[in-house]
This record gives sequence, structure tokens and C-alpha cells, in this order.
Amino acid sequence: MNVAGIALKEWFQNASLDPTVVSAIPEKGVLAFHGGHALAELGSWLLAADGEDSLGPWSIVVIFACILYLQGYLKECKTLPPDYLSTLSFFFPVYPAYNAAVALSCLEFFLEWRYFPDFKLWTPLVLLGIVSMALGQGLVSWATRVADRNFWASTRELEEDQLVGLEIPNRRVVREGPYAWERHPAYLGALLWGLGTQLALCNPGMLVVVGFVLWAALLHVTMEEEKELFDEFPGLYVNYAALTSCWIPGFPPLLENSAFQREMVDNAPEQEGDELMEQEESEEEIDEEDDLLPTWEGVPKGGAIWNRQFQEPWRLG
Repeated sequence: MNVAGIALKEWFQNASLDPTVVSAIPEKGVLAFHGGHALAELGSWLLAADGEDSLGPWSIVVIFACILYLQGYLKECKTLPPDYLSTLSFFFPVYPAYNAAVALSCLEFFLEWRYFPDFKLWTPLVLLGIVSMALGQGLVSWATRVADRNFWASTRELEEDQLVGLEIPNRRVVREGPYAWERHPAYLGALLWGLGTQLALCNPGMLVVVGFVLWAALLHVTMEEEKELFDEFPGLYVNYAALTSCWIPGFPPLLENSAFQREMVDNAPEQEGDELMEQEESEEEIDEEDDLLPTWEGVPKGGAIWNRQFQEPWRLG
């Protein structure tokens, strides 16, 4: 059962990769091992060769998780400076509320699979979960590819006792790709992915709990992010937000009624069409990257996506 995982692990250990990638070979090897094990378990389940040791759709969720985390980390290795990469970069920022929800969802799955196996597996629901995870994973990948460095950017003015933010040259409001129709495509993808895991596991109870915790956490991060974008691009982001919706359920009215957005819309400087176009064109002028990159030596590690809104556990109230 572990042959596929061992093969993947050996490939990661022996492949000639960039030093920033090689620095986390042990972590990727472990992830590849679990991914290979899950593939073997999935094959045994589909062939009805696992008998009483079957874990059903659990292997599907593990495979999707391995692909998502590995894809995210490799993207960071290609995009961000080495000092911002660490073992913590390998995973999404997860916090007590979401950790507890995930742990409880695992508990629900294993208990129901052990004591109520006849009622646990519903094929249409599993397929719906797979489709939801695939769509969510595709959205996250598309958003990170289009936004590139802007996806992890933090040009905020931090407190003296906080970690140094990641300064991104030519920071701009991304409007192409998925950002043309959704202001926060990666967050929409994360919500689809999280809900898809519970659908694939046929967890009725934790579908509600995980869905709410993830929705509330993403709402908090979205409000923090939009507030900072309004401050950084007062006129441009007001225009972008007015023309581009947010398709995450419940987000549009909450974002529109937030105090900072009302204040920014009311106080946004008026921009004529020609002036706005000139501003957009100036942002699209990309200089040589080597001339713009700051010196990264001495920047505290902590994960590239750990900017200010991720330095403390999510507070839902």
C-alpha cells in the first residue's frame, strides 16, 4: 500500500530542485508519502479489496489536501524570497476554531463509519463533494497564478513589535482572470473546498459547523483585507469594488454595510475617466524586478502568507 508513497518520496529527495524547494524536502516527502498511501487506499476501496479496514472516501479528501498544500507551497517557492519560506509556509494559516472543527469532523467521520456504515456512504453526496473540492482547488490555484506576488503582499505599516511585512514592487489592484468577476476568488475557492470535504465524508453535523467557522473566518479576513486595500488604493479600489461583486454567500451586504467601506466610498476622491485610466496604466508599467526587490536578509521568518491579518488567531466576534 505504501509503494506509491515511497516512490513519490524518493523522487522529491533525489530530484534536482531549486534550493528554496530543497529546504523543505523532508516535509514534502512526508506529504508525498501520505498522498501515495491515500492513492493506494483509494484503489483498494474502489476494487473492494480492503475489507473491514476500509476507510471509504477518507482517502479522497487526503489526496485533495496533499495536492492543495503541495501546490501552494511550490507556488510560494517560485514567487517569494527564501527568507519568507519555512515549514509553516507549507500549510495554510489555521487557527484554534478551524483546527477544532477539522478535528471534530474527523471524529464524526470515523465514529459514523465504524458504527453506522450502512448510512454513511451516499454516492451522489460523495461525488458532489469531489466536484466542490475540485472547483475550489481550481479557483485557489487560478487566483494565486494570476495575482502572483500580490497574492501574498503586505505593504502595511506594522507596529514596531510586529513582524516585518512583505514589500511587493508595483503593488496593484488585480482585475484580470477570476478577479474580473469575483473580488476574492481564493476565499470563494477555500469555502468550496472546505464544504466539499464534509460533503465527500458525508458528515451532516460538521458540514454545518465547518461551513460556519470557515465562512466567519473568511469574512473576518476579507474585511481586514478590503479595509487595507481601501486605504492603499482609495479611489481605484472603490471603483473596482463597485463594479465587481463578491459571490460568497452573505458577504456582499456585510461588506457594503461595513463602516470603513461606507466611509471610504463617501470620502473617495473623484477621478475623471482620463485620470483613472492614467493611474491604471502607470500601475501596469513593470520595471526590472532585480532593481525593485528590497534586501531580504534579516527579515524574520514565519511563512509568506502570514501578513498582519494572519499573525493572530481568527477572532470571530
